[in-house]
Amino acid sequence: MAHGNRRQAPGTSGIGSGGGRKSRRAPSPVPGGPSTTRSCGLPASLSPGVSLYEQLFRHHSAVMLLVDAETGCIIEANPAASAFYGYPDGALCGMTIHAISTLPGDEQARRLADLRAGRLTRFVSRHRLASGEVREIEAHAVPVRLFERVLLYTIIHDITDRTRAEEALRRSEQHLEMVMDGAGIGSFNWHAVTDEVGCDTRWGEVLGLGRVECAPMMESWRALVHPDDLPGLERSRRRHLSGFSPRYETEYRVRGADGAWRWIQETGRVVERAGDGLPLRVAGIVRDVSARRRAEEDRRRLFSLSPDLMCVGGMDGYLREMNPAWQDVLGWSKEELLDRPWVSLVHPEDRAATMQGMDLLRERGVITNAENRYLCRDGSWRWIAWNFAFVPEQGLIYGVGRDVTAPRRMVEELRASETRLRALAATVPGVVLQWREAPGDRRFTYVSPRSRETLGLDPELLLRDWRTLPVHPADRTVWELSLRDAAERRGDWMFEGRLVLPGGEVRWWRGEARPVHADGPDGLPDRRAGAFAGCPDLPAGGPELPAGCSELPDGCVDGPGIVYCGIITDTTEHREAQERLRQLATTDGLTGLANRRRFLEALEHEVQRHRRYGTPLALVSIDVDRFKRVNDTWGHAVGDEVLCALAAICRAEVRDVDTVGRIGGEEFAVLLPDTAPEEAMAVAERLRVSVQAAPLLTAAGPLSVTLSLGVAATPPCDGADELLREADRALYRAKAGGRNRVEWAAEPSGDLPGGLSGELSGARETGDAADSLLTIP
Repeated sequence: MAHGNRRQAPGTSGIGSGGGRKSRRAPSPVPGGPSTTRSCGLPASLSPGVSLYEQLFRHHSAVMLLVDAETGCIIEANPAASAFYGYPDGALCGMTIHAISTLPGDEQARRLADLRAGRLTRFVSRHRLASGEVREIEAHAVPVRLFERVLLYTIIHDITDRTRAEEALRRSEQHLEMVMDGAGIGSFNWHAVTDEVGCDTRWGEVLGLGRVECAPMMESWRALVHPDDLPGLERSRRRHLSGFSPRYETEYRVRGADGAWRWIQETGRVVERAGDGLPLRVAGIVRDVSARRRAEEDRRRLFSLSPDLMCVGGMDGYLREMNPAWQDVLGWSKEELLDRPWVSLVHPEDRAATMQGMDLLRERGVITNAENRYLCRDGSWRWIAWNFAFVPEQGLIYGVGRDVTAPRRMVEELRASETRLRALAATVPGVVLQWREAPGDRRFTYVSPRSRETLGLDPELLLRDWRTLPVHPADRTVWELSLRDAAERRGDWMFEGRLVLPGGEVRWWRGEARPVHADGPDGLPDRRAGAFAGCPDLPAGGPELPAGCSELPDGCVDGPGIVYCGIITDTTEHREAQERLRQLATTDGLTGLANRRRFLEALEHEVQRHRRYGTPLALVSIDVDRFKRVNDTWGHAVGDEVLCALAAICRAEVRDVDTVGRIGGEEFAVLLPDTAPEEAMAVAERLRVSVQAAPLLTAAGPLSVTLSLGVAATPPCDGADELLREADRALYRAKAGGRNRVEWAAEPSGDLPGGLSGELSGARETGDAADSLLTIP
């Protein structure tokens, strides 16, 4: 190859010429390739016309090599080859193809033989550049014979970017296939001119025809469509083909192989047009929307049949849709309701509160049990109780209203009779009592038969001696004082305490009574109704006497005094329910540990005790290492079992006076009253070792987890918030330090309290090693 203005011998070219090449260099073996001592030069005599090809070879932008077909030695390389491989101009000459190819030597030798014999002219390979980068290349090589030697004239194209693009396209197509398979989407191509249709195999499954190829012509497709839906489908397609819409989307029914009709959603658009703008090809997708359409039909039926008022309204104050119940309840037709703002139907006294409720609805998104009055067509007003939901994305309000006019009228009537019913309502259920309270004297004048059930005593026993009422000895003094106080005040009496039944069972009871003045208008006892005389809401003749008491005993209201009538009720179940509610409010429902609220209350209590008496106090903050793996691998149910097992271990490892609480998802804490820092660190280490050593039994099998723990104590932490923060900081240090370890709240460089650093050496296991225990044996 000629270089620059180097002169050539007449009648010869620079390609392998003796005068031009030998004066520059002699080829040498290339390290790593087959060793050869043969010269790569060509005979000096070449045909006179070769110089034209040399100019083409020299100046062509394509990578060109001239390779000895037998040895693989590179005879010539054009500047484009030097630039591509990253070698100085001329440096490739004398190297062997083994230096740039990544093929093993024996495979390279076989390839050279195939190229030399003409059995192979094109191949794809990988070549290494001077920088070490490997590129994908496509080579075209033809053998040429020059002076008894076979040379390979080779043109090389870099196809790395194309290969990568093809691989990315292949992955993208695979991903698209997976998405379309998972979504149940079929695709098609329709050639509008020839009416031919090409579909993927999912098309048949979506249309309920099985996994089959689609009909080759659009007319066959049309034959599957429900006759009532075909005009709408064709109209949507024609409108899009005419350019009125960027795409078309329509739903129609298709008869499946089983004879049933399926709702199909078809979406398509023109992807190719002719020069005159006429559509040539339409691409689209189809998917089965039968389930959604059936759900919509079900909702529409519920909407129509519901006795409640259901509606959809806009933020402009007008209704968009309402069900027939509106006309049934209010009398207005649908057209009349759509033509006027709905707030015009609201009672003037309720409009301000209604509009405030709408503002609150925009803020919260949901409002329940909002009541207002609506105008009926006949001019009357009816009370409607509403539940509203606002969907900002749609700008719509969804409402459900129930006519509560009748219940409200009943409530008003009940309120009107509340005074009349209160005296009687106070006597049931429970033991109805009547007694006379006078200075130095108290006696029961009536006890209902239910005393046998509630008190375990016959009424006659109490009538003979009021002291037989089985009040708990610890409550008797307070009970008698409450009676005396009520009598002195001549007011209501109320008491709550315990009863000891004859069998020894202790029950809680509540007594309530109201005083009734027993003196008649002439200063003598009013015998007309006994203790019920004076109740203003009772009929003039007085009430009937309670069952079990045919008449009041003689002298039951003789002399000055007050007669009380009241009731004793058993409140044991109520108190137990209150206790259960208290437990629910303060106990974690999953683990049975103290919940966050109860734990913080206990912490505040112990902090106050520490401040008053100086008693030591410690707090251990606990977190389960990589607990998310448990939920992600085996599910939340197994995760809950792990948390319950951890709670059991924590309870077993601490004292009864200690408080173990679940603070968050997998976060626990242990409150250690009267515990020095050294002891707290020992407790934390014991917890860590116990959890690590004990596989937790779950439905997925035994699991092993590890804990990270942070310990803080008072002093120096002298407040609940500070103690929590310091324990959390120590816990974060334990996490950052590799997990499965205990950290003290002091700085990492500080010594552990009591010289515990040596004792906690087992807690320095790395987080990765600890997490490897999270397996099912």
